[in-house]
Amino acid sequence: MELNRIIREINAIVKRDSIILYYSQTKALDHRVNLHVSDLKTNGYMDRNANLSHRYNLGDYLGKVVVDWMLEKKNISLNSYVNKKKHLFTIGSGCVNSYQNMTFWGSGVERELPDFRRFFHRSWFRKLDIRAVRGPMTRDYLKSLGHECPEKYGDPAILMSLIYNGLNNDRRGKYDYSIIPQYVTEGRIREKYPEAHIISMNTDDYKTVIDQIIQSKLIISSSLHGIILAETYHIPAVFYRGLDKEIDFKYLDYYASTGRYNVRIAQSVEEALEMQPLPLPDLHPLQESLIDTFPYDLWDK
Repeated sequence: MELNRIIREINAIVKRDSIILYYSQTKALDHRVNLHVSDLKTNGYMDRNANLSHRYNLGDYLGKVVVDWMLEKKNISLNSYVNKKKHLFTIGSGCVNSYQNMTFWGSGVERELPDFRRFFHRSWFRKLDIRAVRGPMTRDYLKSLGHECPEKYGDPAILMSLIYNGLNNDRRGKYDYSIIPQYVTEGRIREKYPEAHIISMNTDDYKTVIDQIIQSKLIISSSLHGIILAETYHIPAVFYRGLDKEIDFKYLDYYASTGRYNVRIAQSVEEALEMQPLPLPDLHPLQESLIDTFPYDLWDK
């Protein structure tokens, strides 16, 4: 593990009440449910390999979109007063980037942790109130750390089709295929495939991203939430490993939540175009389960 990462981890442990946002942190608010999502104002960094500035990650940002939608149903908001400081993590794999006692709703683990980090995520050090997780692989991993974890699965991004309808059918099929890179590799993917239609996740404009997905006959994605959004809107998707070969865990975790285990991974866009996409899953049971398990009780006064 690189020295800078160790220093960040130690800092996160010492200041465990702060909200850790990858390369920055912010103070958690008293008497609020603090939602852990990427801070779009401070989470920017430069991809030195492609000279592309990354200030957004739509996949993580959707956590706020979905939570706001759920809260509106009860006429409450993230600014609503609660009896004490609380923490909530939803969409994303950063639930093991911080060390608070917190509630998980649809969160997932990105990869298995090294021993140094695993030690401090055990149940004796960190108390987790888990309502649902992304998939069974995350559940097994959290249980191995001593946490109780129900068999309730689903990434909350699958609720987006209930939040935003997207384009009319007469505007579908504009693109034979579109590539959705994992946001940290977008610049390098653009350089490698300059003629392809590429959908950027380096944005907070989810409507434009979803509209472009719907206009595509096929999605080739190295972004997890590119795959999830495509399947949520009934667009076939192929898992393209892209340039990061160390985080298959979170993709396979999502697929397992839908009962799909025999997952083929394309090593290139050319290979992806030759592959048969996995059958689209029926996401309705997972959507219903997520809605039923949303932790509204965190806002009880």
